[in-house]
Amino acid sequence: MPATVRIGGTVSGLEALREWLRVPRSLSLPSWAAARLGAGVARELEARRGTPLSRATFGVVDLETTGLSPRRARILEIGLVILRGEAVLARLGTLVDVGEPVPYGITALTGIHDSLLEGAPSEAEALVAFAELVTSHSVDALVAHNARFDRGFLLRAWRAHERPETLPPFLCSVRAARSFVRAPRYGLDALIHHLSIPERARHRALGDAEMTADLWIELLGRARLAGIHTLESLQEYASLRFSRPPRHRIHVVEVRA
Repeated sequence: MPATVRIGGTVSGLEALREWLRVPRSLSLPSWAAARLGAGVARELEARRGTPLSRATFGVVDLETTGLSPRRARILEIGLVILRGEAVLARLGTLVDVGEPVPYGITALTGIHDSLLEGAPSEAEALVAFAELVTSHSVDALVAHNARFDRGFLLRAWRAHERPETLPPFLCSVRAARSFVRAPRYGLDALIHHLSIPERARHRALGDAEMTADLWIELLGRARLAGIHTLESLQEYASLRFSRPPRHRIHVVEVRA
């Protein structure tokens, strides 16, 4: 039976070490290799098991909306940048006709007003273009800054229009930044200033998506330096965490005789 080493609660055979050293199966694995390299190499190989970050395809998305609640507000603009490594494969920027006046506060923030929406696609049509890009490029994960917000709006729209595709899992660049960047604040404005990322059209969906894509490239580089080489390993640092359901309190009423 080949010797084994236990790493992180799993058992990895030294056959991985044999393959890494290219030792033929007809020869014994040198004892010095097993003693000095076994655990370290096996740990590194384990860390590299999965989809390499250099081959993973990310869809960096940003939405402008008419409000903060996915139930009451609507998607006003979609920005999407498809990345593989540091290469930009595609971009999408589209306004969305929400079928009602744009709230004044949103116009003040984004500059999007009612006349800009004339001739814009409906939400259903915009989702078709979004889904086609995500599907044609086989996107492994969607990335957003404060991804819980964008995920909520996209899921609501996806279900409302009965899109047949399954949305890829979401990764959050805020969570990843907290793991790999020491910064005073982790909002998009603060991070692009801290990391000297060129500023684009702020509070417009494509401009924010492009800045988040630049931030994501920086974060991927820092993740590799931290020993994270695969999409599966990165998910531990960037996946959304879902809060536990609230506990029901039991009220004890004291009954006096």
